[in-house]
Amino acid sequence: MLYAFDLDDTLYKEMTYVASGYRTVAAELAEATGADADSLFRIISANRPLGFEAALEAVAGMPGAERFTVDSMVETYRAHTPDISLLPGVADTLGRLSRQGHTLMLITDGSTRHQRAKIAALGIERFFRPEDILISLETGGDKTTVVPWEIAEKRYPGMRRMYVGDNLSKDFRLPGMRGWHTVMVRDRDNSNVFAQQPTMWPPENRPQTTVDSIADL
Repeated sequence: MLYAFDLDDTLYKEMTYVASGYRTVAAELAEATGADADSLFRIISANRPLGFEAALEAVAGMPGAERFTVDSMVETYRAHTPDISLLPGVADTLGRLSRQGHTLMLITDGSTRHQRAKIAALGIERFFRPEDILISLETGGDKTTVVPWEIAEKRYPGMRRMYVGDNLSKDFRLPGMRGWHTVMVRDRDNSNVFAQQPTMWPPENRPQTTVDSIADL
């Protein structure tokens, strides 16, 4: 069987990536200006999505602050090495499925730069063949297009397929319509970037199965 997985808010919590980037920016700004890094992190977080602007206001006039712009802070955020961890049970489950002889695939939307950095930080390359890590910028189509689903289907014809994700706007509609079994990992603490509100979506956007954890697969 083919088990395909989303990345963000499915295998790890995406807000931990956001926090990791904010801490990196805050630390760099604090080192240059002498401001307190924890305070800058709280300012950036509390004023999201205008946190960098708020942090610049907080250090205005301090020596070294003139070196920073919103654009330079965004670049620091985008280039940072993520400090993130897999959700409980994910590594054990991926390992178990692999040992059982199932084929594992990663289908994720985003840029090569960001998604590859997350994948490396999580240490999950070992669970997937290199060609079975599908990133939308690399494949030329995100999950709202047929591109990733057709790649998987042509690569593994005749195989039963499951997609495991979290985002009702794009994770379940197309694979479900194409005969895949769809599974949503429930956001038990309401910390996902995109809130899960199944009743707000038409039936075709909803998963066929819901689990509390990847370990429930």
